Amino acid sequence: MPIFLEPDQSFPVWLESDKDKPEESRPTFFVRSQSMRNQRKVLEVLDVIHRPGVTVDQIFNETVEQLKKVLAGWSNMSGIAFGPEVIEDVFTLTEARELLRLVAYNQRMDTIEKKG
Repeated sequence: MPIFLEPDQSFPVWLESDKDKPEESRPTFFVRSQSMRNQRKVLEVLDVIHRPGVTVDQIFNETVEQLKKVLAGWSNMSGIAFGPEVIEDVFTLTEARELLRLVAYNQRMDTIEKKG
């Protein structure tokens, strides 16, 4: 079924560094499924790092803004309440970009685990 028919659909993902943690305590992020148009936008943000003349502020700002658009919530985050205002305090740039890569390809973790 095309994703655009269920625009509020989200799926769980977790960082590679957390994959071996028990499910009941593993930090899990709920991200919105993306249409091709939105995948393009996410991939453009991931590609910004390769643009000539890009500044560190541009890389961080575009990454954070895109993550705010695709992140729908989280669980098992040691009592840290979900909210766009805490994204820069919770993630490193590498972790944020890892989540965006998962979102860009609508990669559900159960699918990735089956390939491994």
